[in-house]
Amino acid sequence: MTTLLDSYAQVAGADVIRHLQQLAAPLKGARVVHVNSTRSGGGVAEILTKLVPLKRELGFDARWEVISGDGEFYQCTKGFHNGLQGNRVELPVALRRAYEDTNAQNAEELRAVLEDADFVFIHDPQPAPLLRHFPQRRGK
Repeated sequence: MTTLLDSYAQVAGADVIRHLQQLAAPLKGARVVHVNSTRSGGGVAEILTKLVPLKRELGFDARWEVISGDGEFYQCTKGFHNGLQGNRVELPVALRRAYEDTNAQNAEELRAVLEDADFVFIHDPQPAPLLRHFPQRRGK
């Protein structure tokens, strides 16, 4: 049975894979959680589709969690996106409150996973405030 690392070795070379294994060895078993806002579409989802299985094969306890939100939540984060692109954006208090409340709800749903993780990667503006809900979390 061909593994993911075998497939990568065909493209990148066996030396690269051995180097990855060497770098990953001290972190074997580390609990790593990736959090973003969509399971499909967009660059983050495309990357995580391959990255999480690769990390597992390298010995990490890797997970991928996706937050959820309603229309007001995504309208607020669309405003963030537009503002980051240089557009003037007015975000009403209700939208900002929806953003904060949605992250608080997602934090409760993901509490056990995020508090216990050794490493958490937040990939989008949508879940950016999640970790502030876990001041005593285990990892980084």
